[in-house]
Amino acid sequence: MSMFIIRIIANACITRYNRGERQVEGIVNSYTALNEEDRELVYAEIYTKRPDLVPVVEGSA
Repeated sequence: MSMFIIRIIANACITRYNRGERQVEGIVNSYTALNEEDRELVYAEIYTKRPDLVPVVEGSA
């Protein structure tokens, strides 16, 4: 998938999250056309734009 499409999907996910739709993981998973590699690219784009959305891992502080 082209990077511009990855960015469009990432921006759409952020918009949906900002509108209170649900958690980021659920929003990204709703895009069924994404394969695992594309899904990871979408997460990377989201977390680059919105580092506050990166999930907190227990015991990492």
